[in-house]
Amino acid sequence: MGETRQIAAKLSEHVWTDASGARLVAQVRDRGIEYLLPCLAGTTPAVPVRDVRLVDDETATLDLLDGVEGEMVCPIAVELEDRAVLADAGGQLETGSLVLAALAEDVTVHADAEAYYASQGDDGPKFAADHFIPSGTFALAEPASDWTPSAHALFAGEVIEAETPVNTVTGAAFHRIRVRTIAAIEVDVAIATTDLEETPARGNIVTGTFFLTGRLGLQPPGTTEKRRRWFRR
Repeated sequence: MGETRQIAAKLSEHVWTDASGARLVAQVRDRGIEYLLPCLAGTTPAVPVRDVRLVDDETATLDLLDGVEGEMVCPIAVELEDRAVLADAGGQLETGSLVLAALAEDVTVHADAEAYYASQGDDGPKFAADHFIPSGTFALAEPASDWTPSAHALFAGEVIEAETPVNTVTGAAFHRIRVRTIAAIEVDVAIATTDLEETPARGNIVTGTFFLTGRLGLQPPGTTEKRRRWFRR
């Protein structure tokens, strides 16, 4: 049902995207699935990134940059839809552009920024209504020798788009929202209806913990050259 991309002689990538935006990426080697990523097909503006590198079989780390000033916002860990292409190319990339998406794990919705700030109380530190904390990049305790970052973050932002589409294969509905967070970075977010009954509205502030996925737009080796040869003919 999905699109097949040949990465190497025995390695291929299969991407299925539903009309709802639900996406499944399978990395296949010798007809066996070695990596499977459920994610959301992000449609937000790409964010400039640098120092992209795979840290294990699943996760990549990179620096998220401010698209206007080009300064680093924060380092993040993310699971990439096109990780197979990156791995085949050596696992590193100096610069690129990332379309960022997220799957909500624990989420809270506030009516607006005023309600969000009021919910924090008077004691303790205050978090901005557009904060982004790459929690998966730090070990909370003494890390094991084999510890690697995980694709998780805590963030908050304003809802600028919201809908509740239905996955055409499973028949299950989910909330799909677009959140504008720190440095005006936009993230497409999927939220299970079991976690949140009502669809968030524009202007709401959403905060919580999220699993981060993204797409660099990398093409398999030889793709560009093949297109050029076809064009010359």
